[in-house]
Amino acid sequence: MAWGIWAIITVALLIVETITVDFLFMMFAAGTLAALFVSLASPTALALQIVVFGIISTLGIAFVRPWARKHVNDSSRGESNVYALAGKTAKALTDITANAGRVKLGGEVWSAKTDGASIDEGATVVIQSVEGARVVVAPAP
Repeated sequence: MAWGIWAIITVALLIVETITVDFLFMMFAAGTLAALFVSLASPTALALQIVVFGIISTLGIAFVRPWARKHVNDSSRGESNVYALAGKTAKALTDITANAGRVKLGGEVWSAKTDGASIDEGATVVIQSVEGARVVVAPAP
């Protein structure tokens, strides 16, 4: 009957994984699935089931999870969303100073500032970085 408990734990871990998408709970689910199969083969060997769960989970976390995060979950690299804006060009809608300004980037209007000299309205700028809801820009070469 231990296989039923392992099955319930496996399903619960997979549900949590679908919410987090971090590949951590999936590695534990792989361990519980392996323990389930051991339980079916040898129902009285609870210690063996626990050891198999630990080994498979540890191997998954050590080797499979880093590979999966690198190749499947692109958000773990930090190159998506606003971080992908660095290097893009925009048009200055107002004069841009170290404190204020506005740019149009891909159809959207962003608050902007510059770390260097002021930039005139109408100039083409390059996004250097994103600080909260504001882009830091420099004149385009």
